[in-house]
Amino acid sequence: MTEKQTVLPARIFIVHGFQSSPQDNWFDWLAAQIRPTGAEVTVPLMPQPDYPQAVQWQQTLDKLIGQPDEQTFLIGHSLGVITLLQFLSRHKPARLGGLILVAGFAAHLPKLQILDGYIDASQPDFAVLQQISMPVHSIISTNDPYVPEAASNDIAHALHSSIQYIPDGGHLMAEDGFRKLEPARDSLQQMLAQAATLKK
Repeated sequence: MTEKQTVLPARIFIVHGFQSSPQDNWFDWLAAQIRPTGAEVTVPLMPQPDYPQAVQWQQTLDKLIGQPDEQTFLIGHSLGVITLLQFLSRHKPARLGGLILVAGFAAHLPKLQILDGYIDASQPDFAVLQQISMPVHSIISTNDPYVPEAASNDIAHALHSSIQYIPDGGHLMAEDGFRKLEPARDSLQQMLAQAATLKK
């Protein structure tokens, strides 16, 4: 059993946000950058992204990911961030390969009140999250029109995350000029290398 576990490839999941899809923004690009490493990369289409329901999104991750572990790497954008934080709060893994939060938030967004119900139903348990042994990296735009910089900072500080600020990056979407997101790739590559070192 132990020998089989050591040869399992890294599993990477990239979770999109509200009114988005796997083909949007930089998601496909990031997947293509990482697949040559041999990792299994999944960019799921979350249910009803125009009218997201927290329970449905959690069930989708439950089926796709199962129990996360030190070979699991999670990347979330926008609504995908709070979704992943709630997922980890529920599953309580001892270790995680890595977590990358792009334009993250866990508080209500004044410009997206339609998401208030989803946010209320998805509140992360930061006491649980702080017990998970995992590297966390946050990528935050300095002029996000939807997510206040302070909201992303609050999550990052609560998780003792490293932070990379993108000057005038908007919401870090394709329409803001982000068909690629090199900081996410670079951080993920570092996490994969660190996990590979720990396995030896």
